Amino acid sequence: MSTLKSNTNSDAILPIEEVREKRIPSLIKDLSEAKHLSEELADKKQVEHIANQIEKLRKDLSFIKHVYTGLETFGKSTSDLFKVLLQQQNSLHHLLESPATQTRFHESLAKQLQPKLRLFGEIIIKLKLLLPSPHKLLLNKSSSSLLSSIHLGADQLLNQLSDLHSSDVFGQSPAFKDFQDVYNNLNLGVTAKLCLLCFAVFPANEVLKKRRLVHWWVGEGLLYPPVDGEKTVEEIADGILEELTKKRCIEPVKKKQRSDVHSFKMHPLTRSAVIRIAKDVRFLDFDDKGNPTTEFSMSYRACLMSGCPLELVNKPEEEVRKLQTIFNVNESYPNFSKVEWSKLKNVKVLYLGRWHSRSKHHIEVVDNDFLEGLMFMTHLRVLSLRGISGIMELPDSLCKLVCLRILDLGACHNLEVLPHKIGLLKKLTHLDMSECYLLDRMPKGISLLSELEVLKGFIIGDHKNNNLCTLHDLSKWQKLRKLTINTSREDFPNQAELNVLHGFGSLQKITIAWGGVTFLANRQDKRIEQNNVGAQPKAASRMDNPASEKATTGIKNHMHKILAKSLTLKPEATLTAWSHQGFEQLEKLDLQCYPRMTAPSWLAPGMLKRLKKLYIRGGQLQSIGQVQEDDKWTVEILRLKFLSELKIDWNELQVSFPKLTYLEKFRCPKATFFPCNETGVWLKPES
Repeated sequence: MSTLKSNTNSDAILPIEEVREKRIPSLIKDLSEAKHLSEELADKKQVEHIANQIEKLRKDLSFIKHVYTGLETFGKSTSDLFKVLLQQQNSLHHLLESPATQTRFHESLAKQLQPKLRLFGEIIIKLKLLLPSPHKLLLNKSSSSLLSSIHLGADQLLNQLSDLHSSDVFGQSPAFKDFQDVYNNLNLGVTAKLCLLCFAVFPANEVLKKRRLVHWWVGEGLLYPPVDGEKTVEEIADGILEELTKKRCIEPVKKKQRSDVHSFKMHPLTRSAVIRIAKDVRFLDFDDKGNPTTEFSMSYRACLMSGCPLELVNKPEEEVRKLQTIFNVNESYPNFSKVEWSKLKNVKVLYLGRWHSRSKHHIEVVDNDFLEGLMFMTHLRVLSLRGISGIMELPDSLCKLVCLRILDLGACHNLEVLPHKIGLLKKLTHLDMSECYLLDRMPKGISLLSELEVLKGFIIGDHKNNNLCTLHDLSKWQKLRKLTINTSREDFPNQAELNVLHGFGSLQKITIAWGGVTFLANRQDKRIEQNNVGAQPKAASRMDNPASEKATTGIKNHMHKILAKSLTLKPEATLTAWSHQGFEQLEKLDLQCYPRMTAPSWLAPGMLKRLKKLYIRGGQLQSIGQVQEDDKWTVEILRLKFLSELKIDWNELQVSFPKLTYLEKFRCPKATFFPCNETGVWLKPES
């Protein structure tokens, strides 16, 4: 193993020959040893990932070494960067020399290695950016400003990338020109380019949910569902995100080694390139720090930033009419007192709510009067109020937004009342009311939203009011693909409700969550009632009370007649008839806080023949459905969490779930012998 001590004077310039002949070979040797040790990891995917990272770094260093040949004037420009790089090499060197590493390359050491490799990558990227072209061996003066404070340390080095987009050196660098070529040659053309430019709004390395991006793209008209209906908007978006990932424009973010990807992020260097292009094509306006602004005179898109309210007073009316998108990037207390909503008739996307997953990020409006003003935005397609505090009620005037397709009210914790005229939003395809904990009833008008494809947070309670919307009122819907239900009823779903759910011919994903204040109160009442019944003296036997026996017999006969009639007139209403069909298209089932110990009769592989994902979280369930000898689950992804009563061992599970590829188990103490790792995850070994 090479030995390296960094005692270099901070003001001294590393000689170019020393960098080329000593420092770079030493770095490559340590990286090669790290690659060799990582091969002992049990997780082959992680081995391959680390090997690819190290190989890329090795190639980049070899490239820099090659270019350094003959460059005697290049030392000063890169000296500071290499000093930081050598500091990081010392840290890597100590890790490689530790006794634990010498004996075995453990998982914990792999976690320590990853951030070091990431930091190596950041510094090496900047070194590549400063390499001169073959026709220009001397760097221009602008390079000195780019490197002016590199010596301050690695953390501040990464912050330098935030204003890289404005550097002339970056604009002329091979890295930026390579990215331009990728951008200009995207297979999906203009649509993919515009979708990529949207990433410039968000900070570098910020995790973005695919759903939020798709909503924006739909609102701006970047994505249209095909006329033939063969693909959904989400599937079209998947194709775009797949291409951007393959071209390394964005990076997928996976949770706990899951194969499916729902989030993405963008590297700081890539974001700098995207900002530069976005400014050139007038997609957005940015300040010197690379932050989007409220200025929209050229781009027709305005971003709300902290402390920068949207100003329309001094704007020409012609410019205001062209504004199409208003996006809240990080304004916690948006102020709309100076906004004349009547002038914003052509806005298509109004994204005021929270776009990231950090629930701690607070957004609050003090005055709800702005909601009345939204009625003028008759071309609005997307309205997001997600996570905004202070909104208790939505006015009926909001229902004049006849072009609205996506309404996101998720996590509006103060929201208590939906507009009664919500049924006027005939074009609505997505309605999200999840995490609106004060909502306890659904207005009847929801039943008129027959174009809905996604409905989240639908409330099912014990209300007998005919003016409220029930599951039966939705029975004629044919386009619903995703449904999330919150219920306070322990007996949900009953037989008739199962028939309604089965009638949704396009339903692919369903989530049912039992709970809420009403649910807990009902359970408490039942316990009190049972205790009271137990305390009463036993009733007289039927032998002692012939009249009672006769009455009971009459009731039984009457019930038999009703049942026979229902079998004759409506065979589809019986559980037996329903069970022969089951959910034909359902691919994902998520059950949260199921209140009973025995699994429902419909939780069986014979009724869920296409199910790929099964999530069961919380509750008292003791077993996962009923499995016949010749009828196995088709589930590939299984997640079991907070199931204190679930009794099952690994061998039993494997027999019932022969196609399982991913398992996640957390706080299920009676689920035994599961070969999960320290994070509770099991992955099927590659054959």
